[in-house]
Amino acid sequence: MARFAIRAKGPLEALLRLAALVLVMGLVVLGFWKNSERNLERLNARFGLSDEIHGLSADERAHVQAFIASMRKDYGIEARVQLTPERPAPPEADGKTLYLGLCPAQKLAVAQLPPLMAQALGANFARTLVDEHFPFHYAPGKSWQKGLLLALDLMQARLAGLGAAHTQEPPTSTGGDKDTK
Repeated sequence: MARFAIRAKGPLEALLRLAALVLVMGLVVLGFWKNSERNLERLNARFGLSDEIHGLSADERAHVQAFIASMRKDYGIEARVQLTPERPAPPEADGKTLYLGLCPAQKLAVAQLPPLMAQALGANFARTLVDEHFPFHYAPGKSWQKGLLLALDLMQARLAGLGAAHTQEPPTSTGGDKDTK
């Protein structure tokens, strides 16, 4: 039986081999970490969408899942979208979950926003979605799927607009305050 032993020819070579081994192990750990993060985001987005009626196409499903992932990543909001054949039942309000439930068969919609998000979007935003937006898209010749995607895009655009408004510099005064009476 032959034994092969690779030995360093000096302390510098041994140190370089050790550094290379540590670098390779570090890259492997980093790769597993990033892969796990990506898979976790994908799972969270998939479980944030409950399509019990199988009413969304693959593209529409991907759009909703992208919205769910974006809400979590950008705002720390857990978004849940439920498409059900019976009356949607929102989860218990926890202050950080956005819930949108639709029942196209009964033409019902339920929207529950976290308090800070409701304040940012306007006090009547959720009610407007439920009372005006979705009934319009449940009408004959309309598409509730398109209404869902438009509602999600509207929420995302309004939140992005608020974020952009807060990151802009306030105007600076070039002159002194003049009292005009």
